[in-house]
Amino acid sequence: MKRPIPQGLLVAVEGIDGAGKTSIASLLAQWCGERGLGCTISKEPTGLKWGTELRNSARDGRLPVERELELFLLDRSDHVARSIQPALRAENIVILDRYYWSNAAYQGGRTGNYDEIISANEAIAPKPDLVLVLDLDVDAGLGRIRSRGDQPNLFEGKAGLQRARQIFQQLAEKNGNALVVDTSGHFKDSFNLALKAFQNAAINKILSSDLTHEQMVESTLCFFGGEQVSDELPGATPEINALLSEAKKASV
Repeated sequence: MKRPIPQGLLVAVEGIDGAGKTSIASLLAQWCGERGLGCTISKEPTGLKWGTELRNSARDGRLPVERELELFLLDRSDHVARSIQPALRAENIVILDRYYWSNAAYQGGRTGNYDEIISANEAIAPKPDLVLVLDLDVDAGLGRIRSRGDQPNLFEGKAGLQRARQIFQQLAEKNGNALVVDTSGHFKDSFNLALKAFQNAAINKILSSDLTHEQMVESTLCFFGGEQVSDELPGATPEINALLSEAKKASV
């Protein structure tokens, strides 16, 4: 597998249920797989001991918020040690279907202080290079959950989802590595926006590495898997677009 991004790339896909997180995360991983890129995709809560307890609580009855916070930290610490950090050390692309912003949004909505939850998580978990916040009206999200034959769980009451959506939006406003993607329209349009942000983040990580300029061009070509490299990416810095231009010339 090709690993063109030094120290790997960590991407978190966040948002309320029904917004399309699993679909977007899966298609980004498929894009990587089709180009032979080393990619790890995972989901939180995990299927490990602490994550299973959290999933059961969503079905059987919510735990006190202090216990939920404790379990999420335990589950995330386990996830980081077993999967996320080893994959990043192997210079893989890591795509997460939910990460600690979800913790801040859902438990922060109950405690009223999501900043403390972010700080507690960032003490044990690596920060993402990119956070894709998939945004959707709560009623539309609940409708999608029901249309796929599911029932909203105890984390997904309307009032709680409204608070979670607001926190996701507030977090995105304060973080330059986040993009809010409106998923109320055609899925293809939402995915294309997410893909461009993903490509932008990958090339930015290459540019910020210790590679020589020639190695950066080579890594950019490797990332795109030999397909036609675009002249520029929407929202990209001039440095990224200059590197893309050189990579395109080198691919001819």
